[in-house]
Amino acid sequence: MVIDVHCHVGLSARRVHSALPRFSFEPSGASGSPGFDSYLSPRMLNRASWFFIRPYLLMDPREPRGDALDARIEAVRDRHFAAATSVDRLVLLAFDEYYDDAGRPIGLADPGQRFGSDIYVSNTFVRAMCRARPDRYLFGGSIHPYRQGALEALAELAASGVTLIKWLPIHQNIRAEDARTIAFLRAAARLRVPMLIHYGGEMTLSRQHMEFEHPGPILQVLKRLRSDDEMPTVIIAHVATPSFPWQSPDGHQTLIDALLGEFADAPLFADISALAAFGRTTWGRRLARRRELHPKLLWGSDFPVPVMLRLFWRSLDRPARARIAALPSWIEQDLQLKRALGYDDRVFTQAANVLRIS
Repeated sequence: MVIDVHCHVGLSARRVHSALPRFSFEPSGASGSPGFDSYLSPRMLNRASWFFIRPYLLMDPREPRGDALDARIEAVRDRHFAAATSVDRLVLLAFDEYYDDAGRPIGLADPGQRFGSDIYVSNTFVRAMCRARPDRYLFGGSIHPYRQGALEALAELAASGVTLIKWLPIHQNIRAEDARTIAFLRAAARLRVPMLIHYGGEMTLSRQHMEFEHPGPILQVLKRLRSDDEMPTVIIAHVATPSFPWQSPDGHQTLIDALLGEFADAPLFADISALAAFGRTTWGRRLARRRELHPKLLWGSDFPVPVMLRLFWRSLDRPARARIAALPSWIEQDLQLKRALGYDDRVFTQAANVLRIS
């Protein structure tokens, strides 16, 4: 079974729909910006990365947040999803808001605002999508460990059959050594809920806490949890690669050393999502050649990040580039590109075992 473990579904201004069965901790959707089941912040829509991506999505970068833009986003999303014909399941990701150190949610951020949320996607919204197509979608949740009742919310998600929990510490403000983070990870282990945690560079969302970019602290926490037999399955997104090849690869190398060394026989993995995106293609090529790492890697696309196929012109012959470029789905392009680069077949199929998907 081929599973995309890293697939985003955010909308610009989706209001709470009363007909959706709701999780108890999301009665009004977002806590920091009540009334929304999904939003993209004005700050995010003002970022250069959004202006870069929008033409690929066939959208006018000046179009305001709202129903018209969301209808366009959904149409493009559904087209890419439907055309990913070699993919059996897509893990759709919720995304919780920014919480400050005191556990207060800060909602959608305006341009120039230092701290806040660039994206929010409720667990309620994503679960509804997955229930509508259980043959196609898997539910990826997101709970900030600092929010009040985080452990109860995690238990509620686990009871609903959530596949994994997504965190992005440098954007959401999640310190690995915080007692609330550690308690959440212990609970995830007890409930057998895997974690998908982003370390390394980030280009789409605001980098509000770069002190959390390096995976070293989370690896130390996992070492302690493992010694207590309370380590959850953890997938580090993007193999903790930097955003550009000229940036320091120290965090990435630290993770590689852990995957092949101390955590070689532990449930620590990494996904290869976004490694066909601008800035990360060098890492995508290098990791394809590191076959000793492939048992520790899982495939993900990071949709809707576009595939920069032209940057792989030296790695593929012309017929292969033409064949992949003709595919109508970025998800399918990402899958076939990484197969062509030489990633072992297990990279694309072992997520079912890691996530315990039958």
